[in-house]
Formats: sequence, C-alpha cells, structure tokens
Amino acid sequence: MKNFIQQTIKEAGYIAKGFYKEDIEHTIKCDDPTDVVTKADIEVEKFLIEKILSKYPDHGIISEESDSINIDAEYVWVIDPIDGTRNYARHIAVWCVMVGITKNGKPYMGAVYDAINDELFFAEVGCGAELNGNKIKVSDHKDIKDCFISYTGGVKNKNSPYDAGNFAGYVKFYDNLRADHGHWTHNFGSTMSMCFLAAGRVDAVVMNSGLYHDYLANYVIATEAGAKFTDSDGNDWKAGRKDVVVANPVLHKKLLTLF
Repeated sequence: MKNFIQQTIKEAGYIAKGFYKEDIEHTIKCDDPTDVVTKADIEVEKFLIEKILSKYPDHGIISEESDSINIDAEYVWVIDPIDGTRNYARHIAVWCVMVGITKNGKPYMGAVYDAINDELFFAEVGCGAELNGNKIKVSDHKDIKDCFISYTGGVKNKNSPYDAGNFAGYVKFYDNLRADHGHWTHNFGSTMSMCFLAAGRVDAVVMNSGLYHDYLANYVIATEAGAKFTDSDGNDWKAGRKDVVVANPVLHKKLLTLF
C-alpha cells in the first residue's frame, strides 16, 4: 500500500501541475469568496478515486469535492485533491495533493506531495515520517519569542465550512503572542505548513480553519515526526475539530497558555 499511495499521489501531482501552467478556471463554493474550486480539483480527484478503487475496490473514500464511498470499510482514503486551492488559482506556488488513510477508523498513513518542488512527505503510524525517503523530525525549538509560527486565525462566516466557531479564542492567542513576545507570524495558505513543521522548517502551526481532509494526512506525518497535535483545548485532535495547535511537546505546552 505504501508504494501504491506514493506513486499514485505523484501521478496526481503531475496532473495538477499540468493545469497549473495553464489559465486556471475557478468557481466559489458556499457563497464564500475565499472557498474556491478549480477544474484541476475535479480532475485530480476523479483520477485518485478511479485509481484507488481499481486497486482496492473494497476500500472507502472521503473526498473534498465528491460524495463519500463505503465509509464503514476497514480502510478509508481521505483525499484533498489540491490543498491551498486559493494559492493555486492565483498562481502562488504553495499547494499540494494530500491523501490520508484510516484503518478501522484510526489514522494510519499520510502522504502529501508538493509537485512544484517534487517533495513527497509520507508517514505510516509507528514507522516515523520521511521526505523523499529520508527520515524527518520536528525542530527542538523551545522558546516562543523567536520561534517560526504559521498562524491562521480563521473566519467569521456562518456560510463557510471553515468557520470553526472559535474566532475569539484565536484573536486572544494572537493578542497574547504579540503582547508577550512581540511576534510576527506567517500564513502559507496551505496546511502543507504542517509538513514543513514535520521537516523542522517551521516550529509551530496554530490554525483555526481546517477540515478533516486538510488534517488527516498531516496528523500522521507531523505526529510521526515527533509533534504534539491537539485542538486549542489541548485534547488530541480528532475528526470534526477545525482548530489545531501543532509543535514539539515543550513548545506546544507553552503555546497553549496563550489561549
């Protein structure tokens, strides 16, 4: 299964990259101008679903743009055909193809492919995380003051599926971060920031606007790289929670105090 998911996600990335080099048609979903879908999303998703079901017809699939298939199966594939679609639609080269797998309802495998830079992040529970076949781990940075934080405060829009209902909590976090540490933050516009964290490039990701398909693959990769991955209340992340705090255990504990 490991070889299959790695090969398939790279093929999907090549398809997405082909569309990226052309004019990118996109439409708005849910009356939310920040939530867009492109032709590439649809074509990449179609490719992935057909490829998976041809190899594993008894597996389930949950995908961003389509109805779910056989979700009570032992193995369920969770697909985000293009994560960072708004970047993608505007020709900003921070986007990826993302596929996670659950086994008996629990996170099992995660693969994230950055086609622009030909970087494949992968992890299987209990086996560690890797980038292009090389082991990776989170940074050991312990101080909030000068750590590299990717921060997304979320949205206040009841029409948007990305409204996590905790906007005020993340505003408080940001205010405390600035007041106590004079910090400036980054927002990559893609949950691939969690793969950057897994590789030690980013020290923390504090995010308030992700869905299940945004987080599953990242959860496996980041935790296998040594990260603590919880919601903003400090509970282990689970499907349905849109707010997350991800960092090495020491830094993570300190970040939670800012809420």
